[in-house]
Amino acid sequence: MEYEEQNEQELDIFILLGDFLKISKRFWILLILLVMICSTGLTFFQRGTYHPTYEAYASFTVHVANPLYSSVEGYNSKTAEVMAATFPSIVSSSILQKRVMDDLNVSSLPEISVSAMGGAGIITIHVKSSSGQFAYDVLNSVITHYPDVAKFVVGPTVLELLDESGVPAYPVNAFNSVNTMIKGGIVGVLIWCVLIACMALLKNTIHNEDELRQTLNFECLSQIPDVKISSRQPCPLILNESSNSGFEESVRLLRIRVEKTMEEQEKKVLLVSSAIPGEGKTTISVNLAASLAQSGKRVLLIDCDLRNPSISRALQLSEKNSILDYLSGDAGVKDVIQNTQQENLFVIAGGIGEKNGTTAVLSQERITKLVATAKQFTDYVILDTPPCSMLADAAEIAEIAECGLMVIRQDFAAKDQIMDGIARLSDGNLPLIGCAFNGVRKTLADDYGYGYGYGYGYGYGYGGYGYGYGSKKK
Repeated sequence: MEYEEQNEQELDIFILLGDFLKISKRFWILLILLVMICSTGLTFFQRGTYHPTYEAYASFTVHVANPLYSSVEGYNSKTAEVMAATFPSIVSSSILQKRVMDDLNVSSLPEISVSAMGGAGIITIHVKSSSGQFAYDVLNSVITHYPDVAKFVVGPTVLELLDESGVPAYPVNAFNSVNTMIKGGIVGVLIWCVLIACMALLKNTIHNEDELRQTLNFECLSQIPDVKISSRQPCPLILNESSNSGFEESVRLLRIRVEKTMEEQEKKVLLVSSAIPGEGKTTISVNLAASLAQSGKRVLLIDCDLRNPSISRALQLSEKNSILDYLSGDAGVKDVIQNTQQENLFVIAGGIGEKNGTTAVLSQERITKLVATAKQFTDYVILDTPPCSMLADAAEIAEIAECGLMVIRQDFAAKDQIMDGIARLSDGNLPLIGCAFNGVRKTLADDYGYGYGYGYGYGYGYGGYGYGYGSKKK
């Protein structure tokens, strides 16, 4: 039990790491922007708030001024220790500072610090100011007035200068734009990492078959690998000679399981849908229909996704006579059915043009009649519907279908969206026979998938149509 919990925790870490890397690839431009913004912003901010600081310093020794004791080595050594201990206090005393301010005719003094080597009697005074000349003037004034103040503490003293800075020409805190930009870039990288980590933590998609089974509690009929597509062929087809063997095998497995289940349940009308656009439901619908036709079954594939009809484009068929023409009463059933290059596979296209935006003439009654007619001369009717979590279209068509197949793309739709789509289909009393796990790639956490590293990528345009199939059956 402990081993299973530890293994699950390690798996979650790998999933999070995989999500982090995947999101990082998608948002690398954001990284560049954040680095540029933070580097530039920090540079301008520090440049605007930058105040140069000049430092003047002087090192000197302190000796006893009394000639009676100046030759006594022990006395000089002891006095040096006392002066080293008292020098900082004398410099910071109000008496000395007042004399310096009166001497320079100023109301305040800059930062003054003192370091002393007690045994050697070497004293170093540092004066920092925004003006190099002022720092040097304060330094000289302190050295000038120190003996007069110190004689009340340690007696008469003599300062012998060892080294001095002169008037400082360059600030000690010179502005370094390169270092500032590097610091800003590091801040940008850290912000980007935090954002990506938050996105990875908040991501709630399905990564593998185990998550799929736990989330949906029904069978995954097949894992469809992610395969390469091109602009000429936007939908991978098993009908093509150049189709990928792994893709063909996964579609064949899906067909075998779908066919077996539907035969056992004596079903003929299959609805294929997904939670959101871009999960590859049209790809699955077309290839499942083609595989059934290759096995000798007569199949009618109907494009019911009227907002984004894609089947005719995938199979390179004409859209002159489409389901819209039938639903509007401009054509009969035989007029809209098209043959394909695959024997036993027939298609009703979704149509294009202004009819896709109409809202008035469509009725569920005519779709029901169409499906009933198709069942008389085919073995299977496959309905490619719109995404079911976004619109009510798929739920309305679900009342016509006899069973359903959900297409779920790996690491794409959120679990909440998938569950919402399934709930909408269940409103039409549609039993789901399972799902096709699409676009599977090998991840850090799992040792499954085909790992081709490509995507399907369909564009949808559902906004603003307001299109429906009429009222639902009561």
